[in-house]
Amino acid sequence: MAADKVIRSYQTKGTKKLEAYIHPGTAHYKLQWSGGGELPAELAGMYTSINLVDSAVLEYLGNLKKETK
Repeated sequence: MAADKVIRSYQTKGTKKLEAYIHPGTAHYKLQWSGGGELPAELAGMYTSINLVDSAVLEYLGNLKKETK
């Protein structure tokens, strides 16, 4: 996916960022890692709004923080 197609990007603790983009041929959002790679199951799939993407990513990142404590 080209970088100019990224709608929003989310910083993680690692070296990669989560990037939201509109899936070609649809009006749905998907997530990808900035450097490629498989997404966790809870982030895979399509979203109908950027607000749902935000919620899913924030919940995922919040759960990561809880696991590392």
